[in-house]
Amino acid sequence: MLVLLALVLLLLPAGLETDGTIQGALRMHIRYSLGFSTFLLAAMTIWVSCASIAGDISSKRLQMVLTKPVHRTEIWWGKWLAVVTLVSCLALICGAVTYLRIQTMIQTSDLSAEARQVVFSQQVTSRRPVDPVTVDLTPEAEELARQQILNGAIPENVPMEVVIPEMERFLKVTNNAASAGESVSWTFELDAPLQEGETFQLAYDYDGAAMGVTLVPGAWRIDVDGKEGVRIFETNETPYGEKVIPVEVGTALAGAQYLTLTYENRSESSGRVFFKPHQGVRLYFTTGGFLLNLVRALILICGLLSLLAAIGVSAGSIFSLPVACYVSAVVLLLQAFSGTVEEAVEQGIPPRQEEQGAFSRAIQQVQFKVFEGILVVIQPLQMENPLGRVSRGIEIPPSEVFRIFLLRFTPVVLLISGLGTLAFHRREIGEAT
Repeated sequence: MLVLLALVLLLLPAGLETDGTIQGALRMHIRYSLGFSTFLLAAMTIWVSCASIAGDISSKRLQMVLTKPVHRTEIWWGKWLAVVTLVSCLALICGAVTYLRIQTMIQTSDLSAEARQVVFSQQVTSRRPVDPVTVDLTPEAEELARQQILNGAIPENVPMEVVIPEMERFLKVTNNAASAGESVSWTFELDAPLQEGETFQLAYDYDGAAMGVTLVPGAWRIDVDGKEGVRIFETNETPYGEKVIPVEVGTALAGAQYLTLTYENRSESSGRVFFKPHQGVRLYFTTGGFLLNLVRALILICGLLSLLAAIGVSAGSIFSLPVACYVSAVVLLLQAFSGTVEEAVEQGIPPRQEEQGAFSRAIQQVQFKVFEGILVVIQPLQMENPLGRVSRGIEIPPSEVFRIFLLRFTPVVLLISGLGTLAFHRREIGEAT
């Protein structure tokens, strides 16, 4: 595993194909090189933690330790601490290697002063995102669903709990789109009033355009307190991918805490453009440096590895080494497919069909309960992709790190340790001779 880890750090970046830009290369190094290293560390954590007790029992080394005045709880915590220390040091080394490689890439690249400034302001940095104010679309979706049923567009026998979510998704798409000659707006509430002279970023991510559209002329405007503020940028670009516009706060925006951002589609023909409904338009404020942001991401990864170590040590306290590795690996596999499980839970139990039998309905309900239980089990392992955020220069707040450690990792590790030490105390280690 250590050899594989070294090969990933040294050889994998050489085989990565990027989009030809320095931004793409940096993103690939962080997300894939460091991400794959994290996966190897997770696998190593499971193997070493399971073998820490189960391996000692099978090799009969633990029997010699238990003859001494050592409590089994001390053995459990000693094994866990040893594994966590090992994998955390390796994770920090991987992060240090990645950081040095990124700095080397930037320094040796042939970038203009403007391009270098873009890299340091949009990627190798720490930016706090601000999303638009969320609008409750349920009443509008219910009204639209009733209209569609009255017009005959939707059969009357289709349950409303199926129609309304589809209408909400439709409204989210239409509320983030602008046809030729039309405008679309978003409202932002800031944590603090804008200060004159500071700079923030307007980032927008296209979700495509109408068929045949290549270039769309448009304009962005920021309004304050319902009054037209400043026209910050005019565009004539292909409506694909993410764009970033720096905005310097002048007299018109100074002191504002509520902003209305408007995009005007100036196309004279049928040129409708779409923005992503989720995080398609955001504001970014620079809050710190890249190094500390990377360190916070590594701390979260170390916390995740400590949780896996607790699962592995407890599994090794109960089962033999192969079974303990299998059980722990299943937890890691469920975490990898957590998105599919969460989506199944969010969709809920499908409405009962007329031709559906009682047995099929019961199977669906059992499957749904199983998915809910799986989601509860893997919830402590869920995080908002720390490496993905670091690769895009998005801040991981220190408050988030403390909250996850204090309210998630620490209680779960204590719970798992309690179950593991209890099973370890009840397990018969000696063999009859």
